[in-house]
Amino acid sequence: MSMSRWFPVPRAAALAMGALLLCAGPAVAAGNVQAGAQKSQYCSTCHGPTGNYTHTGTPRLAGQSAEAFSAMLKQFRAAKRHTHPMMSVLTHGLNDQDIADLAAFYAAQKIENSLNRYTPPPLQ
Repeated sequence: MSMSRWFPVPRAAALAMGALLLCAGPAVAAGNVQAGAQKSQYCSTCHGPTGNYTHTGTPRLAGQSAEAFSAMLKQFRAAKRHTHPMMSVLTHGLNDQDIADLAAFYAAQKIENSLNRYTPPPLQ
């Protein structure tokens, strides 16, 4: 019995598809910019509403790649990165979708001049 009867796809194509499946990592949820904007309220206290505030020595979040930002937050969440003690506390309750949303939001932000005076959001 011919192998092509059991496996109708040409062997080369089947091998290529198999290789792609083996190389593909786990699926990561795409981030939502609008959801990230809502979730960034806690971040804005130190990083500013668009992630551009750097006067307190905090890093600029605006314009960072979503991949790098996600990796950094996951390190804070896992307590593997200890740059600032509050970051582990603040990221502890985030799930992967929250992180993806925040990453999408900050990646979409335009880098601004950090010398502008920061005005905190009004208390509600």
